[in-house]
Amino acid sequence: MKRSQKITSWMFALPLLLACQVGWTQELEKVVLGHSSMRNDIAFLWVPQQAGIFRKNGLDPTIVFIPGGVRMIQAIVAGSAVAGSVGATLVSSAVAGGADTVMILGITNRLTYDIWAKPELKRPEDLKSKTLAISGFGSSSHLASFLMLKHFGLDEKRDSITFLAIGDEPTRAQALISGRIDATIVDPSVSGPLKERSFSYLGNLQDLGVPFVNNSVATTRRFLKEHPRTAEAIVKTIIEGNAYTLNPANRTTVTAILGKNLRVPQKEADKAYEDLLPKVERKPYPSMEAVKATVHVMGLRNPKIAQLKPEDLVDVSILQKLEQIGFIR
Repeated sequence: MKRSQKITSWMFALPLLLACQVGWTQELEKVVLGHSSMRNDIAFLWVPQQAGIFRKNGLDPTIVFIPGGVRMIQAIVAGSAVAGSVGATLVSSAVAGGADTVMILGITNRLTYDIWAKPELKRPEDLKSKTLAISGFGSSSHLASFLMLKHFGLDEKRDSITFLAIGDEPTRAQALISGRIDATIVDPSVSGPLKERSFSYLGNLQDLGVPFVNNSVATTRRFLKEHPRTAEAIVKTIIEGNAYTLNPANRTTVTAILGKNLRVPQKEADKAYEDLLPKVERKPYPSMEAVKATVHVMGLRNPKIAQLKPEDLVDVSILQKLEQIGFIR
C-alpha cells in the first residue's frame, strides 16, 4: 500500500517538476551584449555563451558585433545593448559629452597591438609622411597610435603622418595588404595574414610599458541602478568565464571557440589561445592608473575630459561585492 502511495505521489509530483523546469527556462532574462572588435579577448563573451555560463546565471544573451567603438558606445547609451566592450578612451569622451556611461570591468589592461607597415618601411622613423590606419577618431586604436608615435619621438603634425579611420582590425589588416594604407596597429590574434606576407613588424605596444585600458565592459549608471540583479549576473558570468578560460583542462574547448568566432584555422586558433591567456584577468578590475593616463592624454585635446576624475569613469561596486563574499578566488 505504501509503495502504491509513493508511486501515486511521484505521478503527481512529476508534472510539477516539469512545470518548474519550463518555468526556469522561461525566466531566463534576454540581454543584448556587444563587442566592437574581432579579436581573441572577446572570449570573455564567447566562452561563457558557449559553455552555458550565462544560462547558469539566469541570462539568455544575444552577442552582437557592432564594428567600431564609437557605434558600440552609442548603442550602450541608447540602450540597444545593455553593456558592451569598449576602450577607456571612448568612455571618457562619452562622459565628457554628458552620457552616463561607466566601466564596470577591465578586460584588457594593457596595450597589446602589433605595429605593422609596408615591407619597404623598416624603422619607426620611416612612418614620416605616411598614412596610419585606425578604427575611428577618439577610439582606443587612435590613442594607442598617438602613444606609439610619441614613444618613437614622432609627431603626427610635424612629421606629416595622416590618421585614416577605416574600421576594425581585420579591415585595417586587409587595407594594408591591398596597399590602401602604409601602416596600422592590430592585435596579435589577427596579425597572421600580415606575417605570412612579410610585412614589416615594428614591434608590440605592450613593450612600451604604458598603462592602458584597451578593452573594458561598459554600461550606463542608469542600467546599474534600475537592473542591479541583471548587472550582477553579467559580472558573475564574465568572472566565471575567465576562470573557465584559464583552466588548462578547457584548452581544447576554448581554442575551438576562438577558432569558430575568429574564423581561423586550427594553427591560428592555437596561437590565439596562447596569446589570450596573459590578457585574462581573474579579478577584472579596470586599471585606475591606466584610466588616469587616458584622462590625461585625452584631456590634452579635449578640455572637458581634462576636468574628469578617474572615478567618474569607473564603478566596480559589483566586483568588490563579489570579491568580499569570496566569489572570486
